[in-house]
Amino acid sequence: MRKDEIAMEKKYSPLELTRFIVGRGSLDFLGQLSAKRAAVIHGGANVMSTITKNRIQNLIEKNGGKCQFISEIINEPYFSDIKTVGDEMKEFQPDLIIALGGGSVIDTAKAIHLFYEYPNMSLEDSLKPYQLPTLGDKAKMVAIPTTSGTGSETTSAAVFTDDESKQKHLMLGNGLIPAYSIIDADFTDSLPSVIAAHTGMDALTHAMEAAVSMTASPMVVSIAIGAALDLLENLKHSVNENITTEGKRKVREICHIAASMSGVAITNSCAGLAHGFDQPGPYFGIPHGQICGLLLPYTTAFTGVHPSYITIAKRIGIVGNNDGELCQSLVDYIVEFNRSIGIPESFSALGIDEKEFMDRIDIFSELAVSAIATKLSPRIPNINEAKELFIDAFYGKKPLIYEE
Repeated sequence: MRKDEIAMEKKYSPLELTRFIVGRGSLDFLGQLSAKRAAVIHGGANVMSTITKNRIQNLIEKNGGKCQFISEIINEPYFSDIKTVGDEMKEFQPDLIIALGGGSVIDTAKAIHLFYEYPNMSLEDSLKPYQLPTLGDKAKMVAIPTTSGTGSETTSAAVFTDDESKQKHLMLGNGLIPAYSIIDADFTDSLPSVIAAHTGMDALTHAMEAAVSMTASPMVVSIAIGAALDLLENLKHSVNENITTEGKRKVREICHIAASMSGVAITNSCAGLAHGFDQPGPYFGIPHGQICGLLLPYTTAFTGVHPSYITIAKRIGIVGNNDGELCQSLVDYIVEFNRSIGIPESFSALGIDEKEFMDRIDIFSELAVSAIATKLSPRIPNINEAKELFIDAFYGKKPLIYEE
């Protein structure tokens, strides 16, 4: 599908929204769905405690339903995970699929849902953007995020890594959007600060990229800017170990909701350059949100002066004599913001070997330039510009805003 075809489809399609159930304790909504057979895909023990497991089981069984905990996902999903989990799903035959966990869990559940309803679909066909069939005839899906970052509970995307090449691939289609999204911030209270920082930067990157996407409508821009502001104002406090318990509960709930709104924004537009350039992440085993945060100042600077950046800068109190100064100050602000929550300024600061990185830079650049997120950005890099951006990000060169 060409860039203009994707842009046309997204520009004139209705705003896609999952059905939100928001608030602390909203997990209890599961009891209203009257499922006959509920399959649960979940994260590790830090997510699926005995208390949570019993609570979910009781909510399903009180209406005469049967609950089965299908699979535990503890890593970013690979294509091999789809078959492993899918075989058990096929045997159980659920009418409700519950995904409880971070983006990896929810992405895995989306793909399992797709192949559960369309078992003869090929992997190749599942990767054709916006050509997936509708879902829901055999089962409804409920996504319950336990981190505040990917927004997968609201998006039309699922990200998978090829087992052999370690290259990331996207499944894209509005049918993948979960029927329900339960935004219960109770699950975020015990989230370690480092995870909150990484996932929060993923969400902030979504918001800032959606706000400048070539396919974003005015409504999407408004949602994206609002989410970005909530994260810029609250994420630092969310990862502060010295904040009061009540204070942390408040800011974590704000960040949790903002992450979902960022997901709404990108699924109705597109992610951008930082996501297109997240090629070193799977190769070097670096968390996705950490890579997004590291790259965000560089990709924002590369994008250049933009009305959305100007709006964000003004609303967080940045002043400047002209638009270029405002946007440069926003880039500088993000650099300092990253530093304050422990996001490194460069790939070298992560301890990545220089030679190994540079040996892969041609491949990283080719993949970045060909990514859909890159092609729908307001300024599209060529291969040489992509290499230069990667080099700057490796050594930590000060990112300077592009001005025509």
